[in-house]
Amino acid sequence: MLRRVTFPTWSAPLVLVGVTLAAYGWFAAGQGYAWDDWGFAWVSHYIGRAGLDAYFAVARPFWSNLFVATTSVIGPDPLAWQVFALTARALLAVTVWWALRLVWPRHPRFVFVAALLALVYPGFSQHSIALVYGHYSLTFALFFVSLALSLLSMRAARGKWWMLLVAAGLSAFHLFSVEYYFGLELLRIVLMWIVAGETLSGWPRIWKTLRVYLPYGAVVILFLVWRVFLFRSALYDVEVGASAQTLTSIMSNAARSIWTATVSAWMNIFHAVPFAAMGTRLTRMYIFVLLGALAALAVYVARTRQEAEPAVSESERRPFGEWIGVGVAAILLADIPFAAAGLQVKLIFPADRFTQPFALGIGLLLAVALELIPKPDWRALATGALAALAIGAQIQFALAFREDWRAQENFFWQLSWRAPALETGTVIVTETSPFRFTDDDALTFAVNWLYAPEYRGGDLPYAQVFLTTRPDLLETPTVEWHLLSTDFSSTTDALILVKFAPPSCLRILHPLYDADLPLAPHSVGAADALAELGFPSLRQTERTALPFSNVEQVIALPEISARPPKIIFETEPAHTWCYYFEKADLSRALGDWAEVARIGDDAFAAHFYPSNQSEYLPFIEAYARVGRVKEARKLTMETARQMPVLQSSLCALWQRVSASGTLSESDQFLSEQIQSDLGVCPVKGVNE
Repeated sequence: MLRRVTFPTWSAPLVLVGVTLAAYGWFAAGQGYAWDDWGFAWVSHYIGRAGLDAYFAVARPFWSNLFVATTSVIGPDPLAWQVFALTARALLAVTVWWALRLVWPRHPRFVFVAALLALVYPGFSQHSIALVYGHYSLTFALFFVSLALSLLSMRAARGKWWMLLVAAGLSAFHLFSVEYYFGLELLRIVLMWIVAGETLSGWPRIWKTLRVYLPYGAVVILFLVWRVFLFRSALYDVEVGASAQTLTSIMSNAARSIWTATVSAWMNIFHAVPFAAMGTRLTRMYIFVLLGALAALAVYVARTRQEAEPAVSESERRPFGEWIGVGVAAILLADIPFAAAGLQVKLIFPADRFTQPFALGIGLLLAVALELIPKPDWRALATGALAALAIGAQIQFALAFREDWRAQENFFWQLSWRAPALETGTVIVTETSPFRFTDDDALTFAVNWLYAPEYRGGDLPYAQVFLTTRPDLLETPTVEWHLLSTDFSSTTDALILVKFAPPSCLRILHPLYDADLPLAPHSVGAADALAELGFPSLRQTERTALPFSNVEQVIALPEISARPPKIIFETEPAHTWCYYFEKADLSRALGDWAEVARIGDDAFAAHFYPSNQSEYLPFIEAYARVGRVKEARKLTMETARQMPVLQSSLCALWQRVSASGTLSESDQFLSEQIQSDLGVCPVKGVNE
């Protein structure tokens, strides 16, 4: 019975929508903002059209109109943007299928496989940056709508003029909006030539192709004149005439980009799966989805109805030359915008965003390769396996973004607990980005959303800066920053140094209390590995910047405490160890040792303990200063035994306590005994 079941052509869009959900929808409800999403969301929410126009003016001024339209309807809810991105991605897949279907109407299986592999293309990993790349997918889909309408008009007996006008208008829209797909626009004339060949040959075929392409060619010429001679992008400029690169280097760069975006990109499907990060439940779901996708797609491809002339053998009627030619042309043309701007395609964040236009060409060539498999069942099984592995790669990409978002949630909640408010002009400095997929521009907007929810225009009151991206930060007394649609201005006197290296809690580093933390290895890899294990340390750049950390920028008792916006971060997480640590660290900065001791009692009574042993230090010092020296001594020795590298920090702590004048004679003797037992005292430079 199953062997007699076949699937009609119209079912292909439904299958592509289902694959979209399987590949990209896993963590939609558990993701927030990353990278440029923060800037677009903040600017649209607080400034509106004027801000978006200024944001896009330096690179893509016409694209602002689409963002104004979508952001005014969707708002700042990250889940809504994830739904938007999924919808746009599904629409893109369906429009790719539609356009190819119009080129090769008698080969629905080939068209479906090419569209499927373009949909799950594993070279592009950033779908989860939903606000940004939802617009890319939508713009790309509009290009394929334009392409489909232009091909449809060639066969239409009626209504061809409205199709032509809409197609030309959409062509102009995508070209003037974002330059990524300019190269593929040049593929239009190739596809028109193929369609014209259905009824014509020779010069009549060439003439018809040129005639129907004329309005689209005019749009391309207008775009080139504008882009090359009238508008100079501050981000992606095109050099005319003499170039810094030789022709040889340009071609070499293009060859590397093409190899990366095709062969190397599809090698992503063979990367090791992070089962440890997934956990048992998610791993089981992952395996189930991949096996289910393999089986379902194999059956679907095997049972897709063909619409060919029965008198001609299958091998003879498949136009391999056309398929290969279009696939190769699509790949070569896709690189034109990046070669012109001197950009190289890479498979690392954020440069893999340049891979998007290559998905069509490599999808076509892979579909051709699969057509060469002689037995239909083997062909279907290979298609299902390839697509399933690519779906798995996209799920892994989404998992990485979900974990990064969870880290952002922890960062902002802990920051709000540790710093309920900040003085205007505060510069939050970290050694490097605490997150894989978010830069300091983006975090500046996020920090302002947290601490300036009533912003009404003017310069930004707060900024987030990475020492790795602004190594000269401490060399001048002023901090000036232009962030496209607004500015920030302050001084290094308003700087606070923040360290966030989970599983350790966030810390606003204190020039006194954190000066004796161990120094991390110079090797970045070694330092990162130790941080992941909860090893307490300061990196060299943090040690250099530590004296500049002005903890008085924190307003400890504001009238209204900062809270991460609910529409983005939802509800406050349960209070575990880091909540108690942040509150204790805040009270320590105020010198309220009784409150630190009380918070410690509550945390230990709830059986919360740190991953980083240095987080015991505030509580040890508090217990000592309020007269609970025996408890402080016990905790000191346990900490020193578990993490011997903290002995210097513990010694400095007890020297501060001894110098405070608050200890009784017996407690003073015990303090000196503790310092002797630690074996690393005296520590120089300790003061109140």
